[in-house]
Amino acid sequence: MEKIDVHVYGDNYPLRVERRDLTEKAARDVDGIMRLFAEKAPTFEPVKLAVLSAISFAEKKIELEEEIASLKQKIADLNVFMEQNLQ
Repeated sequence: MEKIDVHVYGDNYPLRVERRDLTEKAARDVDGIMRLFAEKAPTFEPVKLAVLSAISFAEKKIELEEEIASLKQKIADLNVFMEQNLQ
């Protein structure tokens, strides 16, 4: 574990992380989406921007999980097809 500080939307957060590069990129992504939401809704408090950002990231995560499940099914279908046609 490594100690690092990340900067998100004007605040510093000391963290203990496994992968510095991954956490720093994640912090930049969170900062970016919070700033994007702040441009669209400048009166929103930071906590509301953080919740909107979390929802946005959760939606992307769910979409990726669905895509992975679909790809796994396609691979399984192709394996069955290959087994049936190579015998």
